[in-house]
Amino acid sequence: MSARPEATSALARLQPALARLPGTRAWQQWRAATLAQLVADGLPTPRDDSWKYTNLRLLERRELATAAPRPLPSDVLQALPAAQGPRLVYVDGRFHSALSDSELPAGMSRTSHATLLDGPPPPEQSGPVDADLRLRSLNLCMAVDGARLLLAGGSAPARPLEIVHLHTGGGAYPRTRLELGAGAKLALIEYQLGVDPADAFVAAVTDIVLGPGATLTHTTVQLASDRAVLVDDTHVSVGRDARYSHRLVALGGQLARFDLRVDLDGAGAEADLRGLLFADGTREQHIRTLLDHRVPHCSSAQLYRGVAGGRGRGSYDGKVIVRAGAAKTSSRQSSRNLLLSKDAAIDTRPQLEINADDVKCAHGATTGTLDENMLFYLLTRGLDRQTARALLTYAFVGDVLKCIEPQALRQMIERRALGRLPAAETIREFIA
Repeated sequence: MSARPEATSALARLQPALARLPGTRAWQQWRAATLAQLVADGLPTPRDDSWKYTNLRLLERRELATAAPRPLPSDVLQALPAAQGPRLVYVDGRFHSALSDSELPAGMSRTSHATLLDGPPPPEQSGPVDADLRLRSLNLCMAVDGARLLLAGGSAPARPLEIVHLHTGGGAYPRTRLELGAGAKLALIEYQLGVDPADAFVAAVTDIVLGPGATLTHTTVQLASDRAVLVDDTHVSVGRDARYSHRLVALGGQLARFDLRVDLDGAGAEADLRGLLFADGTREQHIRTLLDHRVPHCSSAQLYRGVAGGRGRGSYDGKVIVRAGAAKTSSRQSSRNLLLSKDAAIDTRPQLEINADDVKCAHGATTGTLDENMLFYLLTRGLDRQTARALLTYAFVGDVLKCIEPQALRQMIERRALGRLPAAETIREFIA
């Protein structure tokens, strides 16, 4: 089958850049073979079911190769709240020591993805790459650095770890792997931050493994630049009696997509996922989740909210799989979306695939405008229409925002989120 023309040009232009990447001859050969297969397959398109709502046609004329390092302004991190704990900064996928803290949380060690480039590469792909894995393959093909973090069993740092991914234009391929030993506890705050208005393409990959009884609270704040295309792919394995909590706030980008796969691999594992997307102007925001209940006695909950205005577009595509034998599963899924203009649109597709008995699973999804009954109630209490609409809009997103910790981070997100809502100043008066 010939490559799809809209995808071939963008990926084929990456081939000359491979010679500039570090690594052994075996890695160079692996990269060349992998990229050739990706060129043949093409980037995912809406014809692929899991990409039904996301179209990457913006990449047709984008430069996907990583830009050479360049000086950064001294205030490059001023958009973020003061660091709540140790902070690691990566610029276009490369570690930036001058902006990073030298001390890690107690019990944590760090190595670079670059160390893998001295060893053997993965086995070569035989045949087409599945659409769900193509951006992951591209990331591994182009990544030259990244964080590989291990938190020893029983460790519980008092302050969160922050990882900041800065994008300056061109391609960026951040890569993070985090492992928590048995009983370890950690709060992780991860930022995707654009620092240049130039066109950018970011293909980020995060892999997380939680050992028995481990607990991770993971917050992702997406603040990409207005001309960025960002695809963020996170895969989490949750062990026996471990707990994974994820909070997502997606505010930036020209087109942004967040993929989150959580495998509940041990009895007693739990996952709690909450997210909020803002698709204003002509922005596109897409969220896709896959929660895989693989063993008995696991529980999961998902709560996602979307707000779209102007000609913004968004989607939530969430699937829960209950494998055969995964009895005593409990899973809840909620997606609610608010449209602030007649030209805005948000698609929602909750899915359940149940292959076991004795389970409790439920899902619900709505997309619409503000509740006219609630609006009428507030008007009868003396509020003007603008104030009433502002309060209802803020209340709609509040059940996600209230879960963001620490307070300084929540306040920063509230300021940015409120700036995207009608009557922002009115809302600020009520929550100040």
